[in-house]
Amino acid sequence: MKLNKRNIEFCCSLDIGMNTRDQKLKMRVDKLCVVSQFDKNTEMKITYAKLKRMRHKEFKQYRVQYILNKVGKPYRKALLIRGKKKHSPVLLRIDYSPINRNTGGIRLDFHPQHMKSTKIDHLLSWINSRLGGIFYQLLAQAWITQIDVALDVYKCKLDDYIWGLERSGKTAYFDKENGLPGLRIGSCRSLLHILCYGKVDVNSGRKLVFKERAKFININFDEYQQFLRIEARYRPNTKPTNKKGNVLMLAHLSEMRNPFERLRVYSKDLGDELLERGLLCTLPDAPSIAEMKRYMLATMQYPRLPRKVERLIEEHETDLFNKYTVWTQWSRCVAQLSGIFSIASVFCVHRRVHNEKTE
Repeated sequence: MKLNKRNIEFCCSLDIGMNTRDQKLKMRVDKLCVVSQFDKNTEMKITYAKLKRMRHKEFKQYRVQYILNKVGKPYRKALLIRGKKKHSPVLLRIDYSPINRNTGGIRLDFHPQHMKSTKIDHLLSWINSRLGGIFYQLLAQAWITQIDVALDVYKCKLDDYIWGLERSGKTAYFDKENGLPGLRIGSCRSLLHILCYGKVDVNSGRKLVFKERAKFININFDEYQQFLRIEARYRPNTKPTNKKGNVLMLAHLSEMRNPFERLRVYSKDLGDELLERGLLCTLPDAPSIAEMKRYMLATMQYPRLPRKVERLIEEHETDLFNKYTVWTQWSRCVAQLSGIFSIASVFCVHRRVHNEKTE
């Protein structure tokens, strides 16, 4: 069967145990975007000049691609850093030369799922040497603008449950040809939204042979394990100088709040019961509690759901996994980021001690 490449998992995640249904759980950081600033204008100009030189050079282990960003983007220029091999994925994107004065001087978009700890450390050391030693300081001062945390539940499918996000009524359903169904709960513009979609783990079976540039890949589902990815996308989008927002510094990543706290999972039986009671005329395509509520309001022609219906929904809530137990493994995921986190936290402490001595 042909399957969209986006639904195929080539990278590895951290084993974090099993749920009460004996389904294997895995977790990792899938994307990490941080922004940093320069202490002095001269530092910024020197760094930009060195970034410019990088795009004109050939390197032994990395390929550097220069991009002039489209109009409307917060930064004018960007460098994409890949491994030397052909078709290697982007390991790090560096955006610089901001349009707005209030925007941080540099943005770093890491893709740690493509690197083991040793490769992460080598990449950081390589960039630091290219930029004259300032890169580690930039990490220490960096704040997080987006982090994607991927939680995988094996032998689980999207349609096995009904999904919701507390305090959010936004949802979008995806079911494209040659793909596995997916659901977004929450608004893309909000602090947090969650994506749920099926994937096939090709690390669990024989080596898959395919053309690197192929969008669709022929795959035998019986030869590989399938899982449901629950991907929390958290966007603090707050600067350290903002007193109202809850800024998340890279150096404090291990203290990040559990992004799965607001996730709500309901038994599939809820849909059947709502149909039997005449509260629904038909089930929506999307296994979404927000969508079901919209259907019910349209059927009943009420401005809001009666309390007895809300209680019925609450009675069907189930624990797919223990959110607290899962989040106790967060420190292990952070440790897999290796130098991205450790350098930031160590340099942050050194910087604070230095500032205290000079005051």
